[in-house]
Amino acid sequence: MIKIEPLFATDYAQARALMRLEPAPAAGHPVSRRSLFLRGLAFWQHWLPAQLHVAPSVYVAKEDGVVLGLIVLRSTGKSRLCWQVDHLIVHPHHRGRGIAQELLRYVFALFGGQGASHFVAEVSDLNAAALSLYGSCGFRRCAKVVHYQLSLEGPDGGARAGEAAPFRLARPGDRQALFQLHQESLPPDIRMIVNYCPEDFQVSEFRLEGSQALRHRVMRRQGWFWVAEDVGRRVLTGAVRVSAHDSGDYRLELAIHPGWTEMAFDLVGFSLRQLRLRGEPAVVSVKAFDYQANLAQQLESHAMERVGDFSFLAREHWVRAKYPRKAKQIAIPAIPSPAINFPLATD
Repeated sequence: MIKIEPLFATDYAQARALMRLEPAPAAGHPVSRRSLFLRGLAFWQHWLPAQLHVAPSVYVAKEDGVVLGLIVLRSTGKSRLCWQVDHLIVHPHHRGRGIAQELLRYVFALFGGQGASHFVAEVSDLNAAALSLYGSCGFRRCAKVVHYQLSLEGPDGGARAGEAAPFRLARPGDRQALFQLHQESLPPDIRMIVNYCPEDFQVSEFRLEGSQALRHRVMRRQGWFWVAEDVGRRVLTGAVRVSAHDSGDYRLELAIHPGWTEMAFDLVGFSLRQLRLRGEPAVVSVKAFDYQANLAQQLESHAMERVGDFSFLAREHWVRAKYPRKAKQIAIPAIPSPAINFPLATD
C-alpha cells in the first residue's frame, strides 16, 4: 500500500538518489543535497498550519519503506496563497501507477484546505509527459518562460564602481515602491495568481561604509535588490532581485515598469558587472517571460546562453463555502371566514 508522508531525515538517502533520476533540469529553485537534508530535519513544520511553514515542504510516496516518488512545494510569497511545485519525481520503475497524480492531489487537499488559492509550476516544453500530467490535474498554461545562463569566469577589468550611478541598492523605505513596481510589471491574471504583498519586498539596512567593504557585505547576503529610480516622478522604474545559492551561483529576477522597458539592457549589464567584481567564478541565471517586452533579446545581447523553454502553469483551487442550513419557514395564510352559499331559486 502506498502512503504519502512528510520527508524525514531517515529517508534522506533514498530521496537524494531519487533526485538524481529527474529527467530534466528543474526550473526555479533547485534542491541541493544539503538543502534536501535540512528539509528532512524540518519535518516538524508539517504539524503546523501552512501559514507557519518556514522552509519548502517535501512529501514522499512510500511503499513498504521504499521511497517511490517525492514532491517539493514552496510558497511564492508571504501571503501563503500561492504554492509552487518545484519538483515532482517518480521512480522510472513505478511510473504509470498514478503516484504523481496522488502526490498532487495530496498537496491540493492539504494546502488548499488551509486557504491556498493557486498552485503553479514551471515545466519544460520538451517534457510532454509532465505537461500532460499537469493538464490532467487542472493546470493551464499562463505564460512562456525562457531560461538564460551566463558563466562568470572572473573579474571584468572594464567594470568600475563609478558606472553604478543610475542604480543603487534598495533601502528599507523602498518596500512599498518595490511592491507597486512588481504589481505594475505583471499582467492582471498573473498578478492575481502570485498574490504578492508588501512584506515580500523587505529590505535590510546596510551600514554606510567604503564601497569595497559594502560590496563584500552585500555579497554575503542571500538576497538583495538593485533599483533604478526616477527622482523627478518619485517612482522606481526598474529593479533586479539577486538571490544567492549555497553553491555560489546567482539568480536574477527583473521587474521593469511598462513605461521604461528600454532600461532593462542597462540594468542587466550593471548587475553582471557588479557580480564580476566579486572575482570568483559563478553561474548567473535569468528568466524572461513572454510578457516582458524585448527582454529575451536584451539578455542575448549580453552573451547569455539560452538553456531551455518552459511553460508557466497555474491551477486555481476553489473551496466550496459551507453555510449552516436554516430551517425553511413556510408562511400559511390565515383561512378567511367561510362564505355563506344560498341555494339558487328554482322555478
